[in-house]
Amino acid sequence: MPISLPQLRLASALFASLGAAAPLMGQTGLLVVAHGADAGWNTGVRDLVKQVRWDNGPVAIAFLMGSEAAADGWNQGIARLLVAGAKQIIVVPLMVSSHGSHYQQVRHYAGESAELPAAFHEHEAPAPIPVPVTVTVTAALDDAAELGEALLERWRALDERDRRRPLVLVAHGPSTDREAALWVRNIGAAAEPLSMASGHPVAVGLLRDDAPPPVRAAAIDSLRQTIERLARQSGDSVSAMPVLISRGGITQVTIPKDLAGLPVRYAPASLTPLPAIARWIERVALAKLAAVQ
Repeated sequence: MPISLPQLRLASALFASLGAAAPLMGQTGLLVVAHGADAGWNTGVRDLVKQVRWDNGPVAIAFLMGSEAAADGWNQGIARLLVAGAKQIIVVPLMVSSHGSHYQQVRHYAGESAELPAAFHEHEAPAPIPVPVTVTVTAALDDAAELGEALLERWRALDERDRRRPLVLVAHGPSTDREAALWVRNIGAAAEPLSMASGHPVAVGLLRDDAPPPVRAAAIDSLRQTIERLARQSGDSVSAMPVLISRGGITQVTIPKDLAGLPVRYAPASLTPLPAIARWIERVALAKLAAVQ
């Protein structure tokens, strides 16, 4: 059931009156925050979070954008945890990288960053309601071992012939060049077990959809050149897999369009609802809980 802003204010006032600002007393709520898109995309996130084992308090999901952001956004997720009795909240951004505007948006909402990224001022992102409990944010996936496990599982599901081909991982990517380099480095590090299993180096390409058009065009050109080079070197087609949280327009429409005409075998899988990603949520949330106690 949707949580209204008046209910959130009431929950905040109640917890303040009970002295709930003391963060080490009582339950620890877990808020999993995802980008959000259409109902199908969001279903992948919900199916993933159902697998998360969290015995320390209530669990909620928040979507930053998309069809459910109004009913299940940041404020509503926080409200659900407060109403359920959370005395402190750990936020896990279900995102590929900590180096991007959406991750900074989450840190701003949690009170860890004073500035909201400039891109969100244009979209009039909703202001977070003050919350009378401690809210702390974990890192995103970055180079997590569980990301490597998830990519390896997706690769093993490919046809045997596709597993013998060179592999390119395609991720969304940020706007700035500095952050883009960190995306490539971290995904490449996480994919080392996959490289060992395949017997080929694994290349990483970025879409950079949120960057200015010339920057995005250059990123797609670089991705296409990488695929063409690997195809020439191997004398074979190249396999391509997305590194994206869930399935939606990017996996089904954008990437196929960007790869059109190339010698590529594209498998539009996603990271949700793979168990390895659920285990990652548990691990980083528990580590953050231990750090704040």
